[in-house]
Amino acid sequence: MKKALITGIAGFAGSHLSEFLLSQNIAVSGFYLPSHSVENVDHIKDKINLIACDLLNNKDVEDEVFRIKPDYVFHLAAFASPAQSFINPRQTLENNIVGQLNLLESLVKTKSHAKILVVGSADEYGNVDPEDLPITEDTPLAPPSPYAVSKVAQDLLGLQFFLHHNLNIVRVRPFNHIGPRQSPHFVVSAFASQIADLETKGGGTIRVGNLETWREFTDVRDMVRAYLLTLEKAKVGSVYNIGTGKPIKIAQILKISLSFSKVKIKVVIDKKLYRPVDIVKIYCDSSKFRKETGWMPKINIEKTLSDTIDYERNTLR
Repeated sequence: MKKALITGIAGFAGSHLSEFLLSQNIAVSGFYLPSHSVENVDHIKDKINLIACDLLNNKDVEDEVFRIKPDYVFHLAAFASPAQSFINPRQTLENNIVGQLNLLESLVKTKSHAKILVVGSADEYGNVDPEDLPITEDTPLAPPSPYAVSKVAQDLLGLQFFLHHNLNIVRVRPFNHIGPRQSPHFVVSAFASQIADLETKGGGTIRVGNLETWREFTDVRDMVRAYLLTLEKAKVGSVYNIGTGKPIKIAQILKISLSFSKVKIKVVIDKKLYRPVDIVKIYCDSSKFRKETGWMPKINIEKTLSDTIDYERNTLR
């Protein structure tokens, strides 16, 4: 049985990845920040090895990596909110960059032969000119937020450790992924949580930010399938976009979400919810990844949005 180590195991993507790896008969260990909740993995805690470990503590990281001796490493842990990164830029940069540095140095010191996934972000590309869409892996990087800068650094740090230390690293730049358990700091879950809350009140007003931007959205359950395929089939040292390649306007996401509501809801635009810097339209060309791995998304946007609202309803029960 292969052994996987997931950093950020109790997070949104980490919890879904844990479920998927278990279904593939892969033993799962995972780091979670001691101060953070592990509620997302409560339902599988007896099937996984949960480890309280702060990635900023390099001694603890090295000890645990040596003890686990993973075959696969999925580095998902990160401060993941672009909006919050403007409020706490130093914390975002230190956590995302130094945390990954400690992990990679530990893998070098323990002479690991693991396949390692370094997760970047679509935000690395910034606000790309419409004529340059869809975005390929060769599109210049232009990070518009401290979060995006941290993801560029993680991306290139992964490349450097592949080139200099011969670690078996594959880098990915996933575009937006959504679904149950995502933080309400993100647009789809923000819509879903407000809808679920208003249903308990018999209706009311939903406050939203900029509805004129376009994004592509992949169900998180499709994305974690892609993560495993990356380590099984993609080329070590390479970088890959992962996404549907089909942009949708945020206004349409809201419209579909509201169609699942059981009560009447009024929409109010709140300029306070706008990002300091926002990307108008972004979507990717993931043909390189699909060709090498055979991955295709399976879950349509309607099911994802419905499942996300159902999850938020259940949290209120």
